[in-house]
Amino acid sequence: MRLFIISNRLPLKAQRVGKEFRFSRSEGGLATGLDSLEMSVEKYWIGWPGLYTENEGEKENIRLYLEKFHFFPVFLSSRQIHDYYEGYSNSTVWPLCHYFFSYVQYDRSFWQAYREVNQLFCEVAVSLIRADDMVWVQDYQLMLLPAMLRTYFPAVSIGYFHHIPFPSYELFRVLPEKAEVLKGLLGADLIAFHTHDYMRHFSIAVQRVCHLNFRFGEVRLVNRIVHADAFPMGINYRLYYDSILRPEVERALYQLSQNLGRYKLILTVDRLDYSKGILHRLKGFELFLEKHPEYREKVSLVMIIVPSRDQVKKYADLKMKMEEMIGTINGEYATLNWTPIHYFYHGFPFEELVALYHLADIALVTPLRDGMNLVAKEYVAAKRERPGILILSEMAGAAIELPEALLINPNDINEIERAICKALQMPKQEQLKKLRRMQQVISRQTVNKWAADFVAGLQNIRRRNDVLGRKLIGADLKAYFRTVYAKALHRLIMLDYDGTLVGFAEEPQEALPHTEVYEVLEALVGDSRNKVVICSGRDLDTLERWFGHLSLEIAAEHGAFYKTQGKWLQNVHGELWNEEILNLLQQIIDKTPGSMLEIKRTSVVWHYRNVNNWLAGVREKQLIDSLRRPCEQLGLHIMRGNKIVEIKSPACTKGAVVRKLLEKEHYDFMMAIGDDTTDEDMFEAMPANAVTIKIGELSDNARYNLAEQSQTLPFLRALL
Repeated sequence: MRLFIISNRLPLKAQRVGKEFRFSRSEGGLATGLDSLEMSVEKYWIGWPGLYTENEGEKENIRLYLEKFHFFPVFLSSRQIHDYYEGYSNSTVWPLCHYFFSYVQYDRSFWQAYREVNQLFCEVAVSLIRADDMVWVQDYQLMLLPAMLRTYFPAVSIGYFHHIPFPSYELFRVLPEKAEVLKGLLGADLIAFHTHDYMRHFSIAVQRVCHLNFRFGEVRLVNRIVHADAFPMGINYRLYYDSILRPEVERALYQLSQNLGRYKLILTVDRLDYSKGILHRLKGFELFLEKHPEYREKVSLVMIIVPSRDQVKKYADLKMKMEEMIGTINGEYATLNWTPIHYFYHGFPFEELVALYHLADIALVTPLRDGMNLVAKEYVAAKRERPGILILSEMAGAAIELPEALLINPNDINEIERAICKALQMPKQEQLKKLRRMQQVISRQTVNKWAADFVAGLQNIRRRNDVLGRKLIGADLKAYFRTVYAKALHRLIMLDYDGTLVGFAEEPQEALPHTEVYEVLEALVGDSRNKVVICSGRDLDTLERWFGHLSLEIAAEHGAFYKTQGKWLQNVHGELWNEEILNLLQQIIDKTPGSMLEIKRTSVVWHYRNVNNWLAGVREKQLIDSLRRPCEQLGLHIMRGNKIVEIKSPACTKGAVVRKLLEKEHYDFMMAIGDDTTDEDMFEAMPANAVTIKIGELSDNARYNLAEQSQTLPFLRALL
């Protein structure tokens, strides 16, 4: 088995030097983290090589060099780089996901380029991937790719990881292409985030935009399960923890100590980006110097800013403001012997960076919003056994794993100032105690464990989908069922009505049986070897009006009434509910536009098919919670169905109907077809050799599956 990692950039980037190409490591935590993975599977990587060229010879040279490392380039034009990467990815999606709504730029050409580039990545991947491979798509630049790949490889195992925050629905809903983006992501089997908050935001967006229900982190599609979960990304812990033992790091540490070691050091390391809270941090440090003159000439801030998109106006403006502020602070407070802020606008080699981590007394990591932030973890690991304090934004994903850090609101410069003071005054033993606790966490949650957990999760979903996929009824299974059906002498055929024989309607009374339904039922009951039972939650009068003229048996209200040999039998007597239950239902209806109450002879039903998915989920939980006590007192069962909540006797279930039928007679062919959660009882009560078929979403209890309701009648015709 091979693992294909697909990301916007490859771990190596090509740079033109004269007529030759030079290759160097790509910047960024994603490329660095993934490239260091130690995995038993064969690893391949697809991505942009960081260079624009139209020359086919140059493309071939780059391709040949990269293939030695199992890297496969996707070449983009300058327009695509601008509109897809700088445009839709970083001027539309990035600010939206980081809650900078006012920064969002929308241009239709950006979206067109985004789709176009995702398709280019897909074409390269399709030329390489086999059906038994695993595919791991990385990040927001490729959110359409999972669904595109799924059209070529219906059964291939596809995972997606979202490395930046996923915004709340109220923000995400403003994206014009939100439905297409979510459908693209749902092409994956496993969709992962750094934190459960981001996962929750995603699941709510899917429920409200795509009208799909997430339960226990899963959504069931027509032919497979999609699972969403949180996998906090880690670092190569031993690399950072043991870095100070390397001679080249020791030399870098010595040199830095000579230059900076006279003062307490506060270290910040960031890409140039408005989401990193750089200006707030500078204001907080300025406030600290203003309010605490006793620390002047004793504490310095070391700022490492890695260049990023500084040709884009917003980033260029940020750089200018940042440098103006640094100049103002240094101009105000610097002395001949002391510089308040040491500013470096470039990346540092690994040896110098980890030496700085080890030397710094405080790491100030204060993004306004961040997916994870690995700098916080790198600092904690690199400290080894040397005291140090991590001041961390509560808006960073890493804050969930590192509660021992000094957590702050990065928007509050007063909190930043107070945290710096607290860190400087903290006893060394307390610093070490906090560091050790954080080191224990990140030493377990390493980048390799992150990847291994993700791949294990992906493999588990694949196994489940393989099992469920074998349930889908195709031509071979139809032929098999027809053969078994033809040989049988005594058959039991149980059919649900709504969502099975007919589709759903906005109003229940509008879902009338049509001509084809009658034709199929008449053909089934016309065979003396068949006992046909319509088993429905519908009321007695409706089912009698629709099907009373046919020679079949009917279970109404889930078996509260049963018609056999032309006579109705009543299994439950009288109204089971009371005024309190009706009042609770009416209160929910009053607060839930689009919902309605249906009162049957032996049950009451709250319908919410026409209610907004999110609101329906909230009201359903509220209703069930409020009904629990009065229903327990009366011995009633609260049943969740397809867009309904029903209160009824626990004795009335479709499973109970099946058991009574099987006690009376022996059948050599048994079949049950249904679409609802109420039909699960029917599937469970059937013997292991019965043909149990779930319509629509896959079921753990039904042995087989039909993708949609429109396939039910053709399937029944195929048996005849």
